[in-house]
Amino acid sequence: MTPESSLCETVQFTAQRFEACSTESAFDPWVVVGGVLMAQQAAVLSLRAAGDAIPAQAGGTELLLRSASKDRLPAPFTLPFGAAARQGFDRLVEARNAFMHPRGVLWHVSADTLQRGLNVATRTVRHLILTQPILDNLVGPDQQAALERDLNAIETMADFIAAPY
Repeated sequence: MTPESSLCETVQFTAQRFEACSTESAFDPWVVVGGVLMAQQAAVLSLRAAGDAIPAQAGGTELLLRSASKDRLPAPFTLPFGAAARQGFDRLVEARNAFMHPRGVLWHVSADTLQRGLNVATRTVRHLILTQPILDNLVGPDQQAALERDLNAIETMADFIAAPY
């Protein structure tokens, strides 16, 4: 499987799991895992296309920080990743880590963490792969359409669960 296909599958999986949460728990740990992974995959695709070496052991947010560096991805390809975006994504990474490396406590993620973190993840994929890809043919037209559809679904659900009732 190509890295591009893997990214598309991760985004689709995350959208499907999140949609299933409307009838199950809205706080599914696999949605969190998928959200972090899809942002990291998009960063790796862009960085590799730019000729950047990817570290073997990158931290949860490191790949996005590398994508936000003009030294690694020149403008206009540079990922906009300010303090608020970093905080939102860091919280999502912390929730992912708590699930993947349990410490004997009940796993929990808040609606705010999901909404903020997943919106950063979808904006990352959208910017690096769809809006400002470093290569015009980074993903094919069918993959672009599928990514757009699934990213929209994730954003809609994230905004829905964070809305006050």
